[in-house]
Amino acid sequence: MSTNQTTSDINVSPEDARAFQANIWRFYLFRFFVDFQLWLPIWFVYLLDERGISLKFATLLDVPFWLLLILMEVPTGAIADRWGRKVSLSYGVAANAVAVVVFGIAGNYGLLLASYMVWAVAWTLYSGADSAFIYDSLRAVKREGEYTKIWGRVRAIQAVGAVLGLGLGAQLAELTNLWLPIVASGGLMAIAWLVSITFKEPPRFEDGEEQLSYIDGAKQAFRVAFGKPSVRMMMLLMATVMGIGVGMQILQQPFLSHHEVNYGNFGWFPMPGQALSFFAALLAVRIISVVGLVRLVVLIPVAVMTTAVGLGAVDHVAAFLFYPISTMMYALSFPLISDYLNQRIPSAQRATILSIHSLLFSLVLVIAEPVLGWIGDETSLLIAYRTAAIAIAVTVPPLLIFWLRAHRSETLITEEVVRTP
Repeated sequence: MSTNQTTSDINVSPEDARAFQANIWRFYLFRFFVDFQLWLPIWFVYLLDERGISLKFATLLDVPFWLLLILMEVPTGAIADRWGRKVSLSYGVAANAVAVVVFGIAGNYGLLLASYMVWAVAWTLYSGADSAFIYDSLRAVKREGEYTKIWGRVRAIQAVGAVLGLGLGAQLAELTNLWLPIVASGGLMAIAWLVSITFKEPPRFEDGEEQLSYIDGAKQAFRVAFGKPSVRMMMLLMATVMGIGVGMQILQQPFLSHHEVNYGNFGWFPMPGQALSFFAALLAVRIISVVGLVRLVVLIPVAVMTTAVGLGAVDHVAAFLFYPISTMMYALSFPLISDYLNQRIPSAQRATILSIHSLLFSLVLVIAEPVLGWIGDETSLLIAYRTAAIAIAVTVPPLLIFWLRAHRSETLITEEVVRTP
């Protein structure tokens, strides 16, 4: 069966077609409230200052979070493939709302840990299911060619929500306290849940595909993901680069605290990065077209490494200007990799395979975050950033070489098939 099967095999009624079209703008609204979170600018200093946890133990708190996320990523992706994208998205955002509120009121380490566990399950429920939901909705109305553009808009809307959360959350924390913006974010997440229940489940199977059992579907997804070199190496490459990059992103608030920036200004510093993310996501199709897929895949790790080198070289608050570089690359990587994978994987295992990529990302982050946090606490943030730069320099080049080889081999095979009468 071809993974690039045409949409002529899918026939829907006019009424269903309208519902699938409506899925797109409803998902825009859903994603806005998921990312319009007031805890964004202060959640880490909330752990440090409100709950009295050290930097190394705050990053260690994320270890069970990422481990559970790793364990649940593929099972919840299989849930989306087996029982539906809408089901997975709705349950995920409902669980997220609960987790955020518990996180904000947690008075001890045990409750914080419990909130992290629920949060991890919530993330996995809509990780992979979200992009699969959009792709399958577009495919049902013969618009899957617009996926990269639509997903770029989704990422742009996420950036808008994040900017509002950063600005308003920091101000609310300055006027009140560090826990109130977090609890209020649970209400915003609840609005996203209300939007999710209006979704119309799109067709998940192409012509000739059968719905596999939960276990068989997960096994088939692993076979496809790791059996195709271009897919396997793309996932490993991007998971490594962005896992280390996000490990550095988590150090943003300790960086600002180290340079004695007050809470009310915490939201302003990440805004340039979010603004760049907005435009990068919105123009993703054009950027990929102009720069080229291969050049962009090479550029992303170079940009993230530049951020690490810059932050590790300059011990001044102005060094924060390096952060927007990796923030923009992170936003741009989503439409790039999801479109790359979607073109090469079957629809019936789409959510599960996309979740496998998230699993690999989490595996990298579960190592990178606590290591960088421990180094930052025991030595300095400068040394932590330098460590991140070295990690990228050592791990990324071989992965990039293997992906380039697999991608070019796949391209040559495709061209040979096209030339064959």
